[in-house]
Amino acid sequence: MRLFELLTILTLVPFVIAPLFKKRPFWINFLPFLAGIFALLSLAFEQYRWQMFPAYLLLVVCILIAILNIRKRQNYGRSWLTILTSCIGMIWLLIVLFIPIALPVPTFIDTTGPYGIGTESYYLVDESREEIYTQETNDPRELMAQVWYPIDKGTGETPAPYLEALNVAGPIIAQRFNLPSFLLEHINLTDTGIYKDVAIASGEMRFPVILFSHGLTGIRGQNTGMIRELVSHGYVVAAVDHTYANALTVFPDGRVILYDPTRIFASGETNPVEGEQLVQVWADDLAFLLDQLTLWNEENGHVVNGRLDLNNVGVFGHSTGGGTTIRFCTDDARCQAAAPLDSWVLPVGEDVLSTPPSQPFMFISTPEWLGPFNQERGRAILEALPNDGYELTLANTGHYDFTDIPLLSPLTPQLNLSGTIDSRLSSSIQNEYLLAFFNQYLKGSDEKIFAQPSPHPELTIRRN
Repeated sequence: MRLFELLTILTLVPFVIAPLFKKRPFWINFLPFLAGIFALLSLAFEQYRWQMFPAYLLLVVCILIAILNIRKRQNYGRSWLTILTSCIGMIWLLIVLFIPIALPVPTFIDTTGPYGIGTESYYLVDESREEIYTQETNDPRELMAQVWYPIDKGTGETPAPYLEALNVAGPIIAQRFNLPSFLLEHINLTDTGIYKDVAIASGEMRFPVILFSHGLTGIRGQNTGMIRELVSHGYVVAAVDHTYANALTVFPDGRVILYDPTRIFASGETNPVEGEQLVQVWADDLAFLLDQLTLWNEENGHVVNGRLDLNNVGVFGHSTGGGTTIRFCTDDARCQAAAPLDSWVLPVGEDVLSTPPSQPFMFISTPEWLGPFNQERGRAILEALPNDGYELTLANTGHYDFTDIPLLSPLTPQLNLSGTIDSRLSSSIQNEYLLAFFNQYLKGSDEKIFAQPSPHPELTIRRN
């Protein structure tokens, strides 16, 4: 909980429990007014979030009772009615405390690199590709893209939201996980430490580029925690919303494209046979994004103009996006290293075993790795790689532990949205190895971490 929110609630506690005692000081009637001051400070400096509504309701009731007490210049005596009221108040206090704790304003793990983080979003049209997920003709592939880049610390002035177009996107994403539509209304209170409309870091250094591919029904910013860490260490990270197969795409003209499984899978059910075409479309999305980055690198006045090291390009992705990294690196020699996260590898195609990608790979996954058949295929790919390959297994994780979702609430294990591992520990381990992997294969640093046994009991490492 945030400071003034906590002070608002704690200041009400003595007033609520006071009727249980025979003797109580008269000054206790002024506590609700002090709580009201803290509530106003919270609204002014921390902003309103719906989780605090029960607390504000309790505050109003307490102020009304306090006014009555002060006007009579006494406390109400102890009776069965006041005791009952106090007991109801304490139950309400538990609810008041539980909701904001269960659904806090998310906080990210602090970045460890020397750079701040800037970002810009772009509307892209690939005129060379016809959109296969619509019935229309002359319908080119349209995408929303986002680029995160290093900035000098302290130079950002306009904070970037965690989730763009929240009024549209929030309810849809919540419903995707069978949660109430209003559940994510507070998400943009998150301090991302990311800024818009800010210049790239000063100097002449060129930054390696890393592409990100989200999972089926995911969004481009679903791994913001990982992206922040990479950018803080001098990488430019770029991602697209894979239109029609992501949760939603909001275009600048107001059009909203929602996920419809029947567009992707004729049966309406996820399957690797039809998924093979999907993974190819996504790999082509990444190739097009990299083409755009190449153009922007040569465009005078663009924020990344002349600052991209396009000879060192990495890619990582979650779930279906993890399979996409394999397809992309198999097809595109510009890829230098890849890190799939709990990746769905079955749709990649059999050819990847006979002609595996030549780049180094680091697979990070749950112990189950999306089931025995997917795990078997993933390990076969690992063994077939002609270059370095690593399989990192993180104990007690679930599929969404490889995204930001576990940072949204301590209740994600109970909601089956994460495993039982401590979410911040899980995120820090993933960030540590993801950064070391790209440092080794894109920046050429000698990362001892891969030559040593895992220092984390939760993590096992298997090498090809």
